[in-house]
Amino acid sequence: MIDSVQALLDAAGQHGLELTADHDDFDKTGLDFLVVHAKDASGTCWVVRTPRRPELLETARIEARALELLAPKLPVAIPEWRIHADDVIAYPRLPGTPAVTLDGSGAPQWHLDPTAPSELFLDSFAGALAALQSVEEASAREAGIPTKPIEAARIALARSMDETRAALAPSDAIWSRWHRWLENDGLWPDYLTLVHGDLHPGHMLLDAEGRLSGILDWTEACVTDPCIDFAMFFGCFGRRPLERLVERFAMWGGRTWPGLVAHAAERWASFPALVAEWALRTDNEAILEHARAHLASVTQNLENLQNQQDLQGQADFADEMPNEPLPID
Repeated sequence: MIDSVQALLDAAGQHGLELTADHDDFDKTGLDFLVVHAKDASGTCWVVRTPRRPELLETARIEARALELLAPKLPVAIPEWRIHADDVIAYPRLPGTPAVTLDGSGAPQWHLDPTAPSELFLDSFAGALAALQSVEEASAREAGIPTKPIEAARIALARSMDETRAALAPSDAIWSRWHRWLENDGLWPDYLTLVHGDLHPGHMLLDAEGRLSGILDWTEACVTDPCIDFAMFFGCFGRRPLERLVERFAMWGGRTWPGLVAHAAERWASFPALVAEWALRTDNEAILEHARAHLASVTQNLENLQNQQDLQGQADFADEMPNEPLPID
């Protein structure tokens, strides 16, 4: 595996791309890939990355197929890989500013208001999601993008909860809530769509007016529960912005169902199990602590509810969420 900036630039050079790095060290904010930001002789900015682990090679192949399928179908920009080899991936950097970045201390720096995202942002985001979910399931399958049926997704979530229970130590109330949600057919959709799968603000690019202009990192693209990207949005921006997003999503022709918002809240509440599962698999203690912090927030929100939730109706963890970007590539 490549372990230095120069080695990665040399690998790109073997494919005819001569670059000069902006910095002497990798951008290590992503957990799956090491990244170098660089320029070519004309001044064009490039993103060059290499996988941290061998098992990511197949993930990258799936991502490449997703990008090829989606490039002509989305109203926003996505990466155009000019080089794709086992040890190096390179593409011209997309214009725009990430919705959130990290400063030198690792603290999030927002480039939109996470407590009240603008109408322009919501409308552009809704349009992009509607376009993504309108891609025919058959086209995604033919492109080689994985499919996870709803029942398989529910089984996988239950397994993640079981495997991380000792590490997370969820309260009995949270454990019961997770399983009531898994077993509640009324909240789950009865159809599949293509999803990004990791659509947190660090992967959202904004133009100068605050409109969504690009989406990065499609490594988790999958045909599965259409709520996944809505759940991530709920976790970062809260319930009321999600409700506004869903209204605009429907106006753009997106398919909804009555339990979408409640389902998004429940899926977000289960996310610590998925994060902890990844952390245990990769032996990443820092991410495990993040999962525990997320679970503590979910637990506190549950304890603060005045009335016990009714999963047949409007489940709601809280209107105000932590507004923290997920530390997952």
